[in-house]
Amino acid sequence: MSILEITNLKFGYNDITLFNNLEFNLYREDHMGLIGANGVGKTTLLNIIAHRIDPDEGKISWVNGVDFSYLDQHLKVYDSLTIKDYLYKVYEELFQKEKEMNALYKSLETALENESDRILNKAYNIQEYLEQKGFYMIQSKIANVINGLGINYDENWILKNLSGGQKGKIFLAKMLLEEKNVLLLDEPTNFLDAVHVEWLTKYLSTYTHAFIVISHNTEFLNGVCNVICALENKKLTRYRGNYDAYLLQKDMHDKQYEAEYNAQQKFIKRTQDFIDRNIVRASTTKQAQSRRKMLEKIEVLTKPTKQRKVKFIFPFTHTFNSEALIVKKLLIGYTTPILKEINMKIMFGEKVVITGKNGIGKTTFLKTILGLIPSLGGTIKMPEYNKIVYYSQEMDERGDVTPFDYIKDTYPKMDDKDVRSLLNRYGITSDLVIKPINKLSGGEISKVRFAKLSLEDSNLLILDEPTNHLDKIAKESLFESIENYPGTVILVSHEKEFYKKLKMKEIHFS
Repeated sequence: MSILEITNLKFGYNDITLFNNLEFNLYREDHMGLIGANGVGKTTLLNIIAHRIDPDEGKISWVNGVDFSYLDQHLKVYDSLTIKDYLYKVYEELFQKEKEMNALYKSLETALENESDRILNKAYNIQEYLEQKGFYMIQSKIANVINGLGINYDENWILKNLSGGQKGKIFLAKMLLEEKNVLLLDEPTNFLDAVHVEWLTKYLSTYTHAFIVISHNTEFLNGVCNVICALENKKLTRYRGNYDAYLLQKDMHDKQYEAEYNAQQKFIKRTQDFIDRNIVRASTTKQAQSRRKMLEKIEVLTKPTKQRKVKFIFPFTHTFNSEALIVKKLLIGYTTPILKEINMKIMFGEKVVITGKNGIGKTTFLKTILGLIPSLGGTIKMPEYNKIVYYSQEMDERGDVTPFDYIKDTYPKMDDKDVRSLLNRYGITSDLVIKPINKLSGGEISKVRFAKLSLEDSNLLILDEPTNHLDKIAKESLFESIENYPGTVILVSHEKEFYKKLKMKEIHFS
């Protein structure tokens, strides 16, 4: 049974059409992967489904009684609650029931004899309700989800003070505990390491309700999805099975669509030629007018598009040093050390990946060696000739600036035409150049940031989760650029498939 139906959906901005007469159904048994290249409108579609954006045309119909939760890429949580209180809010109604039950039992102490049975029955009914709802298993449920997602922070921490990744985990935990009819998940694995991605994969694969998940992690999609919907050519195509099954079907579908498009274009041309030849002849004008009306009623297929490959560029400048980084007895953290002493030597030209469970201190280490936060002890030696390019997990700059201003503010002497040309090479088209960055997709934001980095010479790349939000083709291009980079690379990544192919030296934090 369909629990969500979308009909004749149209949406666009700045004369750019994202969807045109899009049709879509979500069924109760669907564990759906929503895929497509960066910028085709996957997140926009989820926002429309979640009633955060109104479409230009079309109807979004949810079945009565269906409720959903939405985890988006640009998660903003300003709640002053503690982590514990935030998660326990899921069961607020049950805790109120418990208070009511305890009050009833307390009232028995002073109740009249003829009232006791009524009070007891009411209390028993509430207790039975709580048992049915699993109230007495709440602590173990919360512990299971917290441990599974690798949430090892103090439960008394204030939610609004957490990092983006920490907030993402907490919000995802709350969603899973709520067990809504539908989960809408936009890149849920971006803030999880391999172990916790595996846990989430197992959890979602046995989830008893429907969900739609956007992810560029193909291994994850293979593990959780029974249907794939591909957003391409402004339409949504449904494929049965997981991501591997989709790949087997896609080639055949693409060839069929291209054949249909070419056939329609030939028909339109023949018909238009007939109209042009015969519209002014009195004997044939009615035929020509009839064919013109027929053409007007045709739904013209969108021209098949092939995803443009982005080339990531890291301009290299030579260094005369043989050593890129020497760390001795380094202690990292904000107030107290979060790891034992770190000793490390990285030679020039080495490519190193730093691994370890989420929250162990990988990003803190990078920020410490870069001097963004002070060390708590030990020494860091980096040659003065090191020229560093740093890609952080989170964007520090204001999100309301446009991609154009994001580049221009740093390089004011750069010609306007060159700025636009640079962004275009990274897939940021003219309509996106003047759009606030926080209105772009996660993949588009990443490409804007990489475009800026391409203007900086370096001999040391420090990349913190650079594959987050990038689609398959973009990841392949980034892989090639890192592989061919002659300088030193220090990478933090949870995508084992990505860094294993690079054959990097692994340094594990534990």
